[in-house]
Amino acid sequence: MKRIDFTCSSYCLKFKKPFETSTEIIEGRKGFLIYLKSDTGKTGVGDAAPFPEFGSESYTDAENAIKNIKLNLKVNFQDIETSIIHSLSNLDNLPALHHGFEQALLNLISKEKNISLNEILNETSKKDIKVNAVIGFLPPEESAKEAESLINQGYKTIKIKAGRSNFEEDYQCIKAVREAAGEKINIRIDVNGKWTLKEAVNNMRSLEPIKPEYVEQPVKNIINFIQLRNKTSIPLAADESIRTAKDAVDFIQRKAASVLVLKPMMLGGIIPVLTIKNVAEKAGIKVVITSSFESVVGRSMAVFAASTVKENVAHGLATGDYFEKDLFSNPYPVRNGIISLATH
Repeated sequence: MKRIDFTCSSYCLKFKKPFETSTEIIEGRKGFLIYLKSDTGKTGVGDAAPFPEFGSESYTDAENAIKNIKLNLKVNFQDIETSIIHSLSNLDNLPALHHGFEQALLNLISKEKNISLNEILNETSKKDIKVNAVIGFLPPEESAKEAESLINQGYKTIKIKAGRSNFEEDYQCIKAVREAAGEKINIRIDVNGKWTLKEAVNNMRSLEPIKPEYVEQPVKNIINFIQLRNKTSIPLAADESIRTAKDAVDFIQRKAASVLVLKPMMLGGIIPVLTIKNVAEKAGIKVVITSSFESVVGRSMAVFAASTVKENVAHGLATGDYFEKDLFSNPYPVRNGIISLATH
């Protein structure tokens, strides 16, 4: 590929109904499709879906960067990963845009060389991926009904959004879900960093009888994670605290969390995610891959990342059904709580 041309288009996806968390009410998502075309006529596409509330650049920042972008895209087929990292280094502070260009480049290379992502990135994929469902801010009775519906759809793991100003409201919802789900369903609790250390210590003590699989991002920073880890028997998961490879290495080396929740769109693409995943797995730390409410294009990279995780954990990939209409039909539907890659 002697020359690679770039074009892009914007998109806006509306949710069927608003999704409420402790940080915001999400009504839809917008982003950009990145198109890269080689001099041989092959085209690769990638998704850049900024989500500043969860750690990326803003939509405006990405839009301005696209208008003024100056990249020298060169691919060394003898060392694809390194050449992509170097080619996109100007976008290192724009993770969503970095994701979009990286995905487009990988797709273009796959077509040019007629090889799979697994071959390019030297990864092996599982045939089936377990997926968790998510319950946003709902009253206890509605939370229980939603849990029953999700279990009837085949989900074995349910994540509950928490972090309300009054923990008792959180607790009643979580308790209602546990009672509706029974003991065989895994329950994850996602706080989005809303608790102080003191609140986290007290709240985790109240949650211990409910036996969560883990509590995700209960506090904001690594110091609080380490302090909390020594005061609870519930495993801790880090999400918003992991926004760079350095963040991840710090958490791994200091054993600050039992689980790392990795979002490709927030971390700049699949290459940094796989790097973190491999280091974490060697250290005996679990990895969960989740999407960021991006389009089906970007979600495909999260699905690929999840397929490479060795441990058979549930991943956060069931976000396609939130949209009134996605950009394209979903090639990875969730059936009985599983995404099957056997037919792909």
